[in-house]
Amino acid sequence: MSDAETEAVRQRIKVYFPEVKSLKRKESVAARALLCYMLDRCYGVTDFTVGCDDNGKPHITDSNLYFNLSHSGKYALCVCGTENVGCDIEQIKAFNEKVAKRFFCENEFAALKECDNASAVFTKLWTLKESALKFSGKGISGGLDSHDFSAYYKEDEIKMNNLVFNTFEVDGFAVSICSENGEIIQLEADISDII
Repeated sequence: MSDAETEAVRQRIKVYFPEVKSLKRKESVAARALLCYMLDRCYGVTDFTVGCDDNGKPHITDSNLYFNLSHSGKYALCVCGTENVGCDIEQIKAFNEKVAKRFFCENEFAALKECDNASAVFTKLWTLKESALKFSGKGISGGLDSHDFSAYYKEDEIKMNNLVFNTFEVDGFAVSICSENGEIIQLEADISDII
């Protein structure tokens, strides 16, 4: 989006996000515009307000709808549902052993040292952990090492601790979605649909 398009979208959607202070970055505006688009297309909701719970996790007030947003590089991700959700998208970058040793549990670190594609696995594990922490509302402060995905890094659908994780790659980006039921409805949107 150009700066002018970003500003036009920001002005149009800011009424829905009175407590959200992160409408400064272009990527944040795009992710929130995607939320507006999905709520309209999937649920027929065009009038809503986003608030935050005690942990700071955003939610749609006075509604049974949940959402979570993420963005990385040229992609924005929005997950909506009638049950709590968490998501993360990250561009696959070179495996960083120092970061993995600091934030991952021992079993995950060992799996990374033995796998064929450490960069893709590292990023997948990171998005799995972030989606779980965003599901809980704790974010990274909940501790990236609080979940051990070492036994599941080769799987695309994971059932763990009464949660379902769906993972996939898109154009060099790893995506993970955490939900209670695992139901995913995929709705792709071009930026021209949203602005």
